[in-house]
Amino acid sequence: MKRKIAILAVLGLLLSPVMQAADTIVKPGSVSIWQARRTIKAAEYSSERYKMGHKGIDRKSIHFTPDTLEFDTSDSKAGRKYFQLDLKTVESMYAKCHGSSMFYCDLKDEKGKSIPDDSPLGLIWGQGPWSGLCNIPDAKCPDDRIRETTRTAQAFVDAISRLRAFANDSGTPLRNFTQQAAAWRALASKPQIPDQVREQRLMAEDAVKNKKPEEALGYYEVGLELYPTWPKGYFNAALITGELGFYEDAIEHMQAYLELAPNAPDAQAAQDQIVIWRHKAKQ
Repeated sequence: MKRKIAILAVLGLLLSPVMQAADTIVKPGSVSIWQARRTIKAAEYSSERYKMGHKGIDRKSIHFTPDTLEFDTSDSKAGRKYFQLDLKTVESMYAKCHGSSMFYCDLKDEKGKSIPDDSPLGLIWGQGPWSGLCNIPDAKCPDDRIRETTRTAQAFVDAISRLRAFANDSGTPLRNFTQQAAAWRALASKPQIPDQVREQRLMAEDAVKNKKPEEALGYYEVGLELYPTWPKGYFNAALITGELGFYEDAIEHMQAYLELAPNAPDAQAAQDQIVIWRHKAKQ
């Protein structure tokens, strides 16, 4: 276990590709369901609006179910309030990033209308880093600020779009993982992983060799969505998420590994690692 962790130890994080053009329409890309949740939950949410009497999101309150995104706001006048975003009913969306001396992104629905600021989706967008803002009077915003603002908006659109797709896909294998795990354990002879999952594994292993942990994690998690009864996929994804500090996902992945392989030789070491991650998650 320790040796495998050492192999997967990394020096830095992989940055997602960025889009460089101003006046850009940012449409959904593809990310794993775990990456989508991490994107929303790991963001820094501003407290400036709270100081001015508006709602501020408590990041620790953000919670996901297969069908909802839930969070609390703190309001200097009204106090704490619970919000729930029904992911099944979220409309198609995009971000329009534009400007020169002032560059920022607007969140639009498929008809081109701005998402209301006081809606659950509008609150997540407005309180997070997603819209960005570069305001330099009489000068063009630097290209790196434009790229970062557009990249961040892209991350939000990708995340919400993936969460919506997951909520509306009743047939996704991840929704009945416990039953699938039990059926897989009962098989006398375990099947080989499908070719498309093997491809994800090869790309993940190559990314690990090249010290690109987030890229490797993306490949492993896509493979797990395609084929949830893949013990080694969960194990390796758990180690990488743990190394990157995503402890909740590390615990979830390792628990899935143990559900599939409860009698594995490293089962006790895996249990011990979960204890460590739980402790770190509280810090």
